[in-house]
Amino acid sequence: MRIRASAVRAGAALLVVVAGVAGCAVAPGNASGNAPVDSAAAAPGETLPVAHDPTLIERDGVFHVFTTGKAIQHLRSQDGEHWTRLAPALAEPPAWWAEAVPAHRGLDVWAPKVFALKGRYWLLYSISTFGKNRSAIGLASSESLDGPWRDDGVVVKSVEGDDFNAIDPDLFIDERAAGGDGRLWLSYGSFWGGIRVVEVDPGTMRSTGPTRFIARGPGKDGAGSPGSGGAIEAPTIVRRGEWVYLFVSHDFCCRGTASTYNIRVGRARSATGPFLDRDGRDLMAGGGTVVEQGAGRWIGPGHQDVVGRWIVRHAYDAQDGGKPKLRFDELRWTEDGWPRL
Repeated sequence: MRIRASAVRAGAALLVVVAGVAGCAVAPGNASGNAPVDSAAAAPGETLPVAHDPTLIERDGVFHVFTTGKAIQHLRSQDGEHWTRLAPALAEPPAWWAEAVPAHRGLDVWAPKVFALKGRYWLLYSISTFGKNRSAIGLASSESLDGPWRDDGVVVKSVEGDDFNAIDPDLFIDERAAGGDGRLWLSYGSFWGGIRVVEVDPGTMRSTGPTRFIARGPGKDGAGSPGSGGAIEAPTIVRRGEWVYLFVSHDFCCRGTASTYNIRVGRARSATGPFLDRDGRDLMAGGGTVVEQGAGRWIGPGHQDVVGRWIVRHAYDAQDGGKPKLRFDELRWTEDGWPRL
């Protein structure tokens, strides 16, 4: 995609500080969980950097994208087209990782979510192991997008026997909440029982109140996905007018050109649902209107983040051996209020 720099500057004021994220999905032969991604360095000015599970924030006319990788990868661009890779966030694993997910190794970090709140920048992220739901969502914060990043501990975790998988976090700040301060909603999940949402206390940045499922995939897919959640993950919740939209990724990522990832959406009057697609199907019953399906050069688009007028996601490049590449576009809307590319 090509965006004129003047168009980016004109649109920058429309960007909100909250990005949507979600997680990677399934590596071949695994029931669920993110696959490792080579974080090959992006040369200054590279137009199609290797990236997986991107999350976006804009500051002072500059785009920052954080992605899955060895530590949390950080890309920066002034025009949405030419990208430079900066020093990663979380260069050292926090001590709590070993207790929360004992089988996790090294600095593989999945599916970050970046947002700004209370005068700081925050990164939600997940750690896990392939095919298991022994997983955890962590939190880090900084006064600058360039770090250093402070470890703020574990937010939620899942263990074997739970009906959910604690990966692919997204934070939605609903500015229309009573009092004008905004209510915070954490959504997350991959396979198992599906996508969950819970309200977050802005003082503690931890969950408060009941946690509920808001979306499930189309059911067991014959490829070993556990539970009844189906092949679904990577929630992104945003508000547009009176509607709250839930974007999700269906099917399988992480298989190069054999990936079947696709982006779907439903909408509701609140972050707790029920979310229905354009045909009135409930996302809890496997519904979801397709926003983008892979074709041609770009296969398996997914793990989307929607920020203001922009959507970022990864897709597998059929012209480059199926490597995951960053995709950055303007998201358009139909007259009756549905997103399209």
